[in-house]
Order: sequence, then structure tokens, then C-alpha cells
Amino acid sequence: MVSFDDAFRRQLHELFVWRRDVRRFRTDPLPDGSIERLIEIACLSPSVGLSQPWRFVIVDDATRRRAVIEDFKACNADALRSYSGER
Repeated sequence: MVSFDDAFRRQLHELFVWRRDVRRFRTDPLPDGSIERLIEIACLSPSVGLSQPWRFVIVDDATRRRAVIEDFKACNADALRSYSGER
């Protein structure tokens, strides 16, 4: 069994307190290698039976990015129409 010391627990608590839901993103590019490093870290996340059902797609073309955003907005609007009552 893994044992975490008080310093680690404090740092983890501070991280949970600090974390935020990000809805506005910066547009400047990340330094070389950052995306790959972040994907490697994300792949450490647990999944049922270590199935890792996620797929990562890098969209670095502005036209395609706008198309993805518009598709998301259309799908989101369809989903919202299926709700009834208070959301």
C-alpha cells in the first residue's frame, strides 16, 4: 500500500483548491514537445480495465478548427433541445 506524507497531502489539497474550469483558452502555440508530453501524462489516467477509450486529435489548421467548433455547436444545440424542464 502506498503511503503519502503530510507535505504531499498538503500540495494535493492546494492543487484541488487551485484548479479551475477553463472556458477561455489562449491562442498562442505551446512550446515544441508540450502536446506530446501532455498526452503521455493523460494516458496515465485510469480507465475501466485500462481500456483507455480516449482518442486525441490535434487540429492545427484554423479552417478545420472552426469546422470542429461549428459541428460542436450544432450537436450541443441538438442535445439542448432534447432537455425538458429546468436544466
